[in-house]
Order: sequence, then structure tokens, then C-alpha cells
Amino acid sequence: MNNTEKQPIPPLEIINANTLLSTDYPPLQFAIDKLLPQGIFILAGSGKIGKSWLSLDMCVAVATGGKLWDFNATMGQCLYMALEDTHPRLKERLERIQDENIDLERLNLTVTSLGITDGLVEQIKAFISANPTTRLIVIDTLERIRNGEQDKSMYSCDYRDINKLREALEGNNVTLLLVHHTRKMYDPDPLNTLSGSTGLVGAVDGVWVLEKEKRTEGKGKLTIANRDTEGYCFKVEFNKAECRWNFLGSEEELAENEDDVFCDLVAEFVTSTFSGTATELVEGMKKLDENFAISSRAVAKKLGNLQGLLKEKYGIKYLWERSNKGRVITLFRE
Repeated sequence: MNNTEKQPIPPLEIINANTLLSTDYPPLQFAIDKLLPQGIFILAGSGKIGKSWLSLDMCVAVATGGKLWDFNATMGQCLYMALEDTHPRLKERLERIQDENIDLERLNLTVTSLGITDGLVEQIKAFISANPTTRLIVIDTLERIRNGEQDKSMYSCDYRDINKLREALEGNNVTLLLVHHTRKMYDPDPLNTLSGSTGLVGAVDGVWVLEKEKRTEGKGKLTIANRDTEGYCFKVEFNKAECRWNFLGSEEELAENEDDVFCDLVAEFVTSTFSGTATELVEGMKKLDENFAISSRAVAKKLGNLQGLLKEKYGIKYLWERSNKGRVITLFRE
């Protein structure tokens, strides 16, 4: 037989749409309800922002069947691969977040592993085989296990590494969370800040990006973009005493709350009619609430955005016109 003879090209594997619609598939399994289903995910953020604390909190929630904020975790074995840590440091971290009343028997930890190309996939498969109830595996960090040759474009290498890791999860309802870094360059879309190429975002099942509003302060934002769940944008705050990220609410809920508080204050201030500049309006509202901290420019914009709510809920109509004093705002009850 001629070894150079070409093998026949197999046909495409086709499934009819009606067959697909009539086929029952098992439901998606979650490590953390609504937020973290089975598959491969990235948790990204700048250095020292607190990614490891959030990762460890997730592990504790899954290992104990507890909660991450308001979201229930599914109890199961959990593996935290803290590849940038030591055992003493891990012990100190666990002591700081551990509740004495919970049992961490299902939380397994390691500070060493092989790389993607020389045995890590087999190590993960062996762990899952020995622990069939495994729900969550965290690798902290992704860069520590990447040892493949950079023989192709960055995009191709990123895609190749994630697909290699996917082999470790085949046939199992396990979540693999990869802790990763973001670039220093600002981008309005958090997903574009991941270090590496867009191949990372394309290859995984979801991306979590943790950002701080200010580097020296605790408040931040967590953006979650998954393939198989709805997207989320949460306001969070790092509690230094507890070493935990606390949940403040979704951006939408907080914005709605702020809008309601603003409209309530306007309604309290406008008993009949107000006519004046935005600065005069701000000064009047500050007399009612000393914590009122919206600028005059922002007030004018906010009134324009919320004029429908003001009219519908409070019967207050908003008008404005330009004069030699600048913009004059008129608020009156119909």
C-alpha cells in the first residue's frame, strides 16, 4: 500500500433540526447558582486587587454547600490550585475567612502542578476520578500552567491551551475557573482588558472581570459575561477585616435606588413651584439633605432623564429655558 495515498475525507456530522428539537439533554449543572455553571471560566483583574480572596471564597462556598452572596453553591469536592502561594500563606488565609462552625473537609489545596503540555490534564482527570463529586477546580493563576511553545499566533496559542484544558473536563459536570490578569490599558469594555488575545475570551465559557473604582479604595465592580447564563454587573466592596468581597447589589438596582432617592428629595423640595438655576436647586436640596452630593450639571441631566418618573409618580413637571443667567429650571406640581 502506498503510504502517500490520501485518506478519504469523512463527511460532515449532520443532525436534522427536528431531531435536535426532540432530543433531551441533561440540564446545565451549576457550581454557584445562576453565576457559575459547568465549563471553563476566567476570573480576571489587576495584580493584588483581591482575585485570590474571591476565588477562595467561592471554594469555601462550594465545599460547604454555602453561598456566595445571595447565590447558593452546590456542595461538592473542590480543588484550589494556589500556584503562587505557599502552605503557610494558605493556612493564614483560611484562618482569616474560616467560620469555626463549618467543615472544610471537601476543600482540597495544592501549591504545585505540572503544565498544560506535560501532564496537568492527566492530573486533573485523576483528581476528578478519585473525587466523583467534584464541582469546582480553581487554577490560580493561568499563567503558571502555560508551558506550550509559542509556535503560532497569540490567538492560536490561547485557543489551543484552553481547548487542551477542556479535555480534562470531558464527561464531567465540573467548573474550571482560571485566575488571570488584566492589562493596565483602560478599555470601556472590561472583556477587552484581559491579558492576551481575544482567543481567550472566545475559547472559554465565560469571563468574570473584577475592577476597583479607585486603586486605594475598597469599592469595585464585577462584570460577568457567560455564554449560558444572563450577564451581570455587580457593585462589590472589599472588607479588609474579613478579607472578603461583599455584595452591594447590581448596577441596575443601585441606579434605580439612587433615582428613587433623588426623585423623593425633589418631591419633598418642590411643594408647589420652583424656578431657578441648577446651582440654586442644588443648594435648596442640600438644605433638606446634607449628604446630597450631585453637581449642578449632573442635576440638570438627571432631571431630563427622570422627568417621566417625576411626572408619573409625583405629579411634578420639569421645564427649562435659557436666559441671560444661563439655564433656568422650572419644576411645578400639575
